[in-house]
Amino acid sequence: MTAVTPRPRRRRSPTPRPDLRVVRDIDGPRVRLGVAWFGTVLVALSLGRFAVALLLGGAAALAVAQLVALRGEREGALLDRDAWLASPVRLPAALGALALPLAAASGTATLLAALTVAPMAVLVFRAFVPGVRGSLEDAGFATAALVVLGMAAASPVLVHGLSGGAAAVLLVLVSAYDAGDFVVGTGPAGSWEGPAGGIAAVLVLTFAATIAPPVPLGADDVWLLGVLVCLLAPVGPLAASVLIGDGRTPAGFVRRLDSLVVVGPVWAFAAAALA
Repeated sequence: MTAVTPRPRRRRSPTPRPDLRVVRDIDGPRVRLGVAWFGTVLVALSLGRFAVALLLGGAAALAVAQLVALRGEREGALLDRDAWLASPVRLPAALGALALPLAAASGTATLLAALTVAPMAVLVFRAFVPGVRGSLEDAGFATAALVVLGMAAASPVLVHGLSGGAAAVLLVLVSAYDAGDFVVGTGPAGSWEGPAGGIAAVLVLTFAATIAPPVPLGADDVWLLGVLVCLLAPVGPLAASVLIGDGRTPAGFVRRLDSLVVVGPVWAFAAAALA
């Protein structure tokens, strides 16, 4: 009998893991845009909870629209009709992200209702509206994007319902982290210098906030919440990079909210528990 030599198995080349470390986009007036955004946040805080909800909800809607477009490899302008038609679930996903912070302004129960209805609306739109094309995977991605970024935007609104001062502290600390991360991490620095600069900025402002802690929080509560920002704010940009696909692709609207992705919901829960 002739021996049969088994064929060697072909080894599949491993799929390269995406680099989730954020490469900061420094083209254009980034510092001025950051300052303008922070000033707009302060104005919204002074106007009340619904103003904060409208501002952050609008940012979340733009971020979700950008994510869906990037997934379709079509980063068309916001007013580009062809780009919107190429991603038919883009509009309902963006509206869902806007709805979550607006619902949070009315309370936790309303937010839970919106959190149930908004993802279902995207899937129903994809399944039943005539002329809508695109895979169900695209609809699932759009649903995940609106929940993640919608909740990031809704969390400060929930905190504002507890205390306007506590919401201000959260947004100021997250903005301080973003500023320190951008300033220190831009240039030839390694992957840890930016987050380290952001954490240092958060610690300084946390100490300042303990001098006159917002009611109903005490100084110890402010320190605890400040430490949460130090630990969790650096995780948000990495989580956003998972949605984008990597850390190198420019996604300015997404990056405006990415530091809130993890720390926002956790802060809202912790602040409610401490109140």
